[in-house]
Amino acid sequence: MWFEWSYDGKEYEAIGIGLDTTIFSDEYSKYGEFTGSFVGLTCADRVKHQQYADFDFFEYNVDEMNE
Repeated sequence: MWFEWSYDGKEYEAIGIGLDTTIFSDEYSKYGEFTGSFVGLTCADRVKHQQYADFDFFEYNVDEMNE
């Protein structure tokens, strides 16, 4: 999994590092318990709790070639 952002919705730039999310599946857990895979967007000011971010758009795309 990786994150990208764009000013214009056409040119995207990767943010941060890629993360291995295969461990967030039921198959990875020892007893088959649900580990809770989620898709979403969040932003938090964990220092002063005064800043915020507004998001106008969120799009989730599946790369069917890598399933």
